Amino acid sequence: MPHLLISGGTRGIGRACVDLFAGQGFKVSSLSRYGRPDDAIEGVDYYACDIRDFENVKNTVICAIERSGNIDVLISNAGISVTGLAQDMKYQDYRDVIDTNFGGLFNLANAVIPNMVGQKKGVILAVSSMWGQTGASCESLYSASKGAVDSYVKALAKELGSSGIRVNAVSPGATETDMMKCFGEDDRRAICEDTPLGRLGEPEEIAKAMFFLQSDKASFITGQIIGINGGYLI
Repeated sequence: MPHLLISGGTRGIGRACVDLFAGQGFKVSSLSRYGRPDDAIEGVDYYACDIRDFENVKNTVICAIERSGNIDVLISNAGISVTGLAQDMKYQDYRDVIDTNFGGLFNLANAVIPNMVGQKKGVILAVSSMWGQTGASCESLYSASKGAVDSYVKALAKELGSSGIRVNAVSPGATETDMMKCFGEDDRRAICEDTPLGRLGEPEEIAKAMFFLQSDKASFITGQIIGINGGYLI
């Protein structure tokens, strides 16, 4: 059975990934700040882990490998946003967003890459955002963090391709997750009106794209930022 390691696997896009991959026969190791959720999925291993903490991530990955074997797929999904004017952002806001959204990917990749290099195979997937490409007003830190994710994914793909490791990112548009709760009905309506498909995305749609990207059907795809935004960006 292949082994998936995922961060932020207890809700939103991450939870949809855990549901899909576990249902397809993967061993799943889910990392989140609070560990096992109340609605845990049978057979999934949950680990309490602060992905901002380099040593915490490294030790958790070691435990996951010891328990479930080599890691075939890494999904770096956990992310946060702080909204507001750029001039109102505090240094701690900067640290929280960058350390979670980009630092989490760096820490996870750093811990997993040696295992994948040893196997001469593996897939690393990051959850980015369309705002990493275009920027979003009042989400300057979030946009910057996702831009860093995109660049890191491309660099890793070049570095790791000779080791048989593929690296890609999905770049969702507005998706029905907790992160959308800060948007009022007028904002949601405006986003839908600017989206050719006329609606928000569903977490399950993002998960299905990642399942494809880790499969042999995507064996010649690496270093790509795959937009899943209903046509919002064309």
